[in-house]
Amino acid sequence: MKRSTIPLTSVLVAAMVVSTFQLFTLAVLAADVIDEFGLSRGQLGWLGAANTGVGAVLAPKLGTITDRIGPKRSTVLVFLLSGLGLFLTGAANSYLLLVIASLVSGIPQGWSNSATNKLIATRLGADERGLVIGFKQSGVQFAIFLAGLGLPAIDSWVTWPVGLMWIGVVVAGLGLVASQILGPETASAPAATATTASIAAARTPLPPFVYQVAIYALLMGMVGGGVGRFLPLFANEKLGYTVAAAGFVVAFQGIVGIIARLWWGRAAESRLPLRGSLLAMAIGGVAAVGLLIVAESLGAWILYPAVVLQAFTISAWNVVANLAMIKSVPSEASGRATGVMMLAFLAGLTISSPAVGWIVDRTGEYQPAWLVLIGLSALGVLSVARETRAVRH
Repeated sequence: MKRSTIPLTSVLVAAMVVSTFQLFTLAVLAADVIDEFGLSRGQLGWLGAANTGVGAVLAPKLGTITDRIGPKRSTVLVFLLSGLGLFLTGAANSYLLLVIASLVSGIPQGWSNSATNKLIATRLGADERGLVIGFKQSGVQFAIFLAGLGLPAIDSWVTWPVGLMWIGVVVAGLGLVASQILGPETASAPAATATTASIAAARTPLPPFVYQVAIYALLMGMVGGGVGRFLPLFANEKLGYTVAAAGFVVAFQGIVGIIARLWWGRAAESRLPLRGSLLAMAIGGVAAVGLLIVAESLGAWILYPAVVLQAFTISAWNVVANLAMIKSVPSEASGRATGVMMLAFLAGLTISSPAVGWIVDRTGEYQPAWLVLIGLSALGVLSVARETRAVRH
């Protein structure tokens, strides 16, 4: 990576960390949140659904807004809204307020990829994008690491609600820092009016490959959302892990996920076909969920190889998917293409969280939910098995 790209890459990583942190916060602190607010697992799932549902509904519009107002302004707004969502989560004293905080947090969740992909498309050459996207998407895994390792510690120090309020203030402040690092908006994305190229791109139909990836994103979003939301609770309730130990597993998965996303970003940019990479990750997702199905029989240790495999498959696929959104359309339409993909992905997350919670509440077991998710991962394999008029690669 060129030294000149490090400041930009730092902003990209930070934007992905803050925009997803609230979602992982509620997953890591699931047992505490359930006890404090008297929630069912289904209600916990609906908090995740509120976050990702808003992101899904708004993602296409936010992608278009990004193309019009520019990636710098969009990215700064991602920081400010993420800080507000975290502050409201910490300040909440009822389930209703937690839902509202999750709804607010869903806006940057649905905006972050469009804004950051647009920054990459307009400010970096083609030979740099794959690795930088790997770093950018590793921000999501870094958020998992920070939530898994840091939140249990914060809870024992100042309690998690107070900690989240302070984190929210810091995140909003980071938006001002990001504004200075990014400098002026690029000429390709003016503040007031769209360029002729942007208008033309908005009217041009997206290639079929974009919609194929969107279907894949829907399926993998359901798999990843169900696993990610309930993995700490599964470890705690069924495998005998303490809350802190389950948080450590999540942190471990975050670190491995960073390595996985960097590897996939470089590999997909330089030597592996995009469609083939997505296919391989869906196949790996079948294996990862399969390990969860047998975890209670084989023992708690199996959770570690399961999360390693998960990190390289159902958590890393969106590195390749985001690269595909940049490669398959002109830069003027990258926000719109990303918005379509994010609509599908976040819709998958929205569906899976309450659905998995409902299944576990009704059956008292996690295996039925894991079986549904392994089937969805298999459908993910089929969704990208067919060639379409594709991506420039």
